[in-house]
Amino acid sequence: MMGHGHATMGAVGWVALTSTSAGALGVLPMAPAQVAAGALVTAGAALLPDADHHNGTIAHSLPPVSNVVTRVVGQASGGHRHGTHSIVGVLVAFALAWLLAPLRIDLPWGLADDFQIGAWLLIVFMVSFAFKALRIIRGWKTAWLTSMLCGTAAVYFAPDQLWWLPLSVGMGCAIHILGDVLTTQGCPLLWPLRPKPLVETPLWAKNGHFALPVLGTAGSWREWVLVVAMNAYLACIIAETFAPGSVSALGRAILAGITG
Repeated sequence: MMGHGHATMGAVGWVALTSTSAGALGVLPMAPAQVAAGALVTAGAALLPDADHHNGTIAHSLPPVSNVVTRVVGQASGGHRHGTHSIVGVLVAFALAWLLAPLRIDLPWGLADDFQIGAWLLIVFMVSFAFKALRIIRGWKTAWLTSMLCGTAAVYFAPDQLWWLPLSVGMGCAIHILGDVLTTQGCPLLWPLRPKPLVETPLWAKNGHFALPVLGTAGSWREWVLVVAMNAYLACIIAETFAPGSVSALGRAILAGITG
């Protein structure tokens, strides 16, 4: 799956589980602001497994830092679509986010005491990934500035409402792998184990990748149809989250205009 599809699927997964509006599951009910903020962070986290790709979306998000990070991760995980695209990779990403999120420091020059540096870093990087994948921001200078402003605003104005960050990161990574499993390339879900089938099939390749290739190859027309549908769903749920009944009212108005 391409970067835009991963980011969109991540955001959709988050709002579906956390919004209590019509059309959402509301498994983990959250306030509208948390739904929106979590959607953006999860969209970025849904790009995180591609930190193993030195020329992917993440690599170009916050240069030069992102370039260095992707090269290191790629070497440590065995290359693209290896360690970071497995169940182990998801657990490691969640664990690192869980350890990083509560870290605090005192900023110099009296700027802030007990600053949530861990949460700030997570938000800065995840938001920058999302902006890059969704093509909201193109220039790297603007990406740095905007993502840092988002992180700073979150830790200053909602310091006690960021407990969900590790969950968002873990969910985003899991959704990324799901998206790739739906393509013909699949993922090595059991890495570092690489079990090989006696007979290769589209569901289980000899390289140890598992797939349910309903979308075909990455970037196929089927993938883009899915992305369009997910974008429509995302827009509707976000609108209903902040303004309940707005989507149905718009639908009735459009219907009345057509029939009238």
